[in-house]
Amino acid sequence: MSIQNAPPLGDERSDQLPSNRSINLAGHIFEPLLIFFCFALYAGQLPPDVNESHYLTKAKHFWDTDWCPGDIFLSSSFSHWLFYVSTGWLTKFLSLSAVAWIGRVFTWALLAYAWRRLNWIVFGLRWVSVFTALTFLLINDRFHLAGEWVVGGFEAKGIAYFFVLLALGNLLKHDWKWVWPSLGAAAAFHVLVGGWAMLATMFASIAVVTTAHQRESLPSLVKRFWIPFAIGIGLSLLGAIPPLLADQALNDNISIAARSIYVNHRIAHHLSFDAFPVIHVARFIGVLLFWIGLSRWLATRSHFHARRLRPLFLFCYGSLVISFCGLVLSGLAQQGGQYSIVSEGLLRFYWFRLADFSLSMTTAMACCAVACVLIKSNKRTTQFSCVTCFVCIIAASAVVIYEKNLDPRPRADRRSLPSYMDDESRTIATYRNWKRVCKWINENTPTDTVFITPHEQQTFKWYTGRTEVVCWKDVPQDAEGILDWNQRLLELYVPQRRYEAGLMSFSDSQLREMANRYGADYLLVPQRHVDFAREPTDLKQVYPKDADEKSTYVVYEF
Repeated sequence: MSIQNAPPLGDERSDQLPSNRSINLAGHIFEPLLIFFCFALYAGQLPPDVNESHYLTKAKHFWDTDWCPGDIFLSSSFSHWLFYVSTGWLTKFLSLSAVAWIGRVFTWALLAYAWRRLNWIVFGLRWVSVFTALTFLLINDRFHLAGEWVVGGFEAKGIAYFFVLLALGNLLKHDWKWVWPSLGAAAAFHVLVGGWAMLATMFASIAVVTTAHQRESLPSLVKRFWIPFAIGIGLSLLGAIPPLLADQALNDNISIAARSIYVNHRIAHHLSFDAFPVIHVARFIGVLLFWIGLSRWLATRSHFHARRLRPLFLFCYGSLVISFCGLVLSGLAQQGGQYSIVSEGLLRFYWFRLADFSLSMTTAMACCAVACVLIKSNKRTTQFSCVTCFVCIIAASAVVIYEKNLDPRPRADRRSLPSYMDDESRTIATYRNWKRVCKWINENTPTDTVFITPHEQQTFKWYTGRTEVVCWKDVPQDAEGILDWNQRLLELYVPQRRYEAGLMSFSDSQLREMANRYGADYLLVPQRHVDFAREPTDLKQVYPKDADEKSTYVVYEF
């Protein structure tokens, strides 16, 4: 790790940022490329990723409403409107998998550039950003509280975090004309990522402005600070207006019921503190205490790295305040009555999201700052400890990357398809048979047909391009749609979980009645449900063609 570009300690200009002239070819190209390579190893599994099957299918439907027509999720409101407008057109010319790869490469490249830029502003050292990127991935993957991630599949969130990282770099440079527009652009792509980041940056900027600048005239302050802020707010409206319009329900009872379903059932693992696993809370608190210790230790030093990190630490404190408000709301939601109604209405805004990102980011940078201070001490024991720490980070990151790629299935299928811990071959065979039946459906059924699908899947639309009556992953974005979606789950998914024979526990007349109610043309069920059925069905089996042939999945035509 070269330190020739770092400002000398004790220099009165040590708080000045490195000159662009000192950034060489390695900084411009090779360092971001190495970070990009780390991101690709970490998140480069086959598409679709967990959220790609959710957002990219919606992006395709946004540009082609004849694709999966009438799907309850795809036909609902478009909360990430700018993302669909700017990227969905690719689906008209390329497959969903190709769009996923293009989007991933584009997003990872943006994140790698922004991450390297932020680290250069803080440290002014070559290759530091690679170690902090690995540390960030490691902490974010294993010590999150609410399941927030930054580097992954192609969706609006990745682009939003690129703009957040740009804004934080500009915050360190006190370049206000770009801080707020960058955050506004983040909110335009993902209103919650950009919106919470804007609030946390406001918290940090107050301290930055009051300590870094003397009094100045009102016109100068307006021009330097408030005009860019107004531009940022204007940009954020591109992300805020679509979900606000979608939230207009017929009456308050519909909104209240939909929010309760969304917060307490569908997204509870991201939104409500009482739904977080105890191990997640314990790990997060451990990292929080570690970060506080590092930040306090750095605060006692006059090292320029510590002074440059202070705005980022304030940003993290702002995000923690937001999460604490989420904790209070989670407690109020358990009180019942009006408290629950108000709290549930607010909890749907992901109060814990930003802290998962900011704590991972600042802890990674604080670790590196401490290492830089210790290396400067010229003590062999401390230098050896730092080298050992770097080796451990690389080794731990390698283990995480290895585990991420151990299962050859796409992450969306890992999350949803049946898995058999004691029989890996059966797990892979189930995945291959799932893709096989989806391919048959794509090639042998009309494009406007509707399917009742198994509850253990979330990639049916991705592989088949056909409408499904309901899917657990694909919750609509409007209140009335959420209520309809929940009713369909109760009728079609609960029996699949409750009964050994799933939907095949019902009579043919009951199945046909459900099909008529939701306009379904076909029924796709696991073979095991057919095997456990008490009586054979008279529905026409179209896959596999031979009724005596055993397959993981069976298709019936109504």
